[in-house]
Amino acid sequence: MQRLATKKLALASLLAAISAVFEITPGPPFDIPFPLYTKVSWDLTGMPMMVSLVFTGPIGAVYTCLIGCSFIFIRGNIYGGVFKLVAELATILAFYAIQNGFIKKTASAVTSRIVVMTAANYVLLPIFYSMPVSTVVSILPALALMNASQALINIVPAQIVYMRLSDWWQQQTRT
Repeated sequence: MQRLATKKLALASLLAAISAVFEITPGPPFDIPFPLYTKVSWDLTGMPMMVSLVFTGPIGAVYTCLIGCSFIFIRGNIYGGVFKLVAELATILAFYAIQNGFIKKTASAVTSRIVVMTAANYVLLPIFYSMPVSTVVSILPALALMNASQALINIVPAQIVYMRLSDWWQQQTRT
């Protein structure tokens, strides 16, 4: 089993705190309603989670995700927390699963998020919010577009940060 070194744990914790701040700060600039279906929004919460993945690996990223999403639950939004947690984990784990190539990894993560969240929305929206299945089906394309764009909002800046700081980080974490 992989252990998380102290420096990586510290970084994952710091990124979790940033993710939590993005989550508990309502409205713009951290939370922007999606124009095609305004009951969901773009946010920056997942960006620190992806940064955590590229710098600390999957264990650090899942840790960052759990802490960042926990604030949704603490606010009492259990259903929103479930959706956010599932969406972010689908993105993180699919990006990690592909070994080579930023484009392949990104395509995998975007596809995973769309597929997983389409299934989650189809099953859970009627249960959580008593939405008729016909209504859910009618909003699935908008939700898929939102999930695709949100995955890119999370991944692209994380990759830019990684490209700028990876050499420095590797020097810092050498034992």
